[in-house]
Amino acid sequence: MKITEEHIDAMRSARHRAAGAEARAVAELLREVLGRLGFTPDVAVPHGAHTEDLFWPVLRGEVTVSGHPMVALGRIPLDSANHLADILMRAALEEQTKRAATS
Repeated sequence: MKITEEHIDAMRSARHRAAGAEARAVAELLREVLGRLGFTPDVAVPHGAHTEDLFWPVLRGEVTVSGHPMVALGRIPLDSANHLADILMRAALEEQTKRAATS
């Protein structure tokens, strides 16, 4: 008998299942946001091939052994990571500016 994800999920507590659903939903939200920013799922790009495409990292909604929801972010190509860091830095600066204006 092959143990499937469904078998494993059936043995988890309701709390673990709910945490897993929450983590998967957040991972999906991140995929949607990255898609709107111009990132695409990581597809097989031949080694050494140059592309201007931006790829998002592998995103998985997971649950720790203790039942805490987590989103695992996998590896991301350097150009994509650089672009994502730039976007996040601009968003952080914008947020700081908003906070300073309301203080």
